[in-house]
Amino acid sequence: GRAEPDFHGWELKACGSDRVTLMTPEPDSGYYGSKGVEAFVRRYGHVADGDTLYFTGMHRAGVACTSTGQKLTVRGFDASTAKIVDVDGGIYLVGEGGEDSAGWSFRRLLEHWGRKHASAAYVPYEMRDSGGAEYHYTSPAMLGEGTSFERFLKALASGLVVYDPGPKVMAASTAKPKTKARSQFRIGRKNLGELYVRFTAEPIDQDAA
Repeated sequence: GRAEPDFHGWELKACGSDRVTLMTPEPDSGYYGSKGVEAFVRRYGHVADGDTLYFTGMHRAGVACTSTGQKLTVRGFDASTAKIVDVDGGIYLVGEGGEDSAGWSFRRLLEHWGRKHASAAYVPYEMRDSGGAEYHYTSPAMLGEGTSFERFLKALASGLVVYDPGPKVMAASTAKPKTKARSQFRIGRKNLGELYVRFTAEPIDQDAA
């Protein structure tokens, strides 16, 4: 749960699908930032399972999400030059009425990204349930070295990185509802190389795995 690399300066990520979660920061501005996850889901979410409210949908920069009607936008970043032009900018989710429903400041994200993702290993796996979860790690592992926050923002602005949230409010109509925050930025496994200066595939010793 710490915003630090997992092992000897390397961030380790297991990949069980074609989409990889890069980071899960909570918004620090907009309606979500000021009111919190429960108020956000109650205002913008939808009922999908009995007495549970959800906020879900694939959000790409500049495109209205079909399930929420909201748009992801990046302010203070010039995608044509891959440069931050306003350090007070950020990533924002904009509601259908034009309001900022959620926002992440550059200041909050920049240090987190550079420190945690400077070197990252992505290890694919398969899972089966035989009365309990069993995992098999497959080859090759993908190693990313040398990144920058601007690379992340460029991938986000181009639609390669998406905001794919899943916060929910359970027992929403009761006096004691339970909330679960789930803000996540994700990318397709085939596009991981766009985030790094050097990106290689290394075989895994199956006996050791």
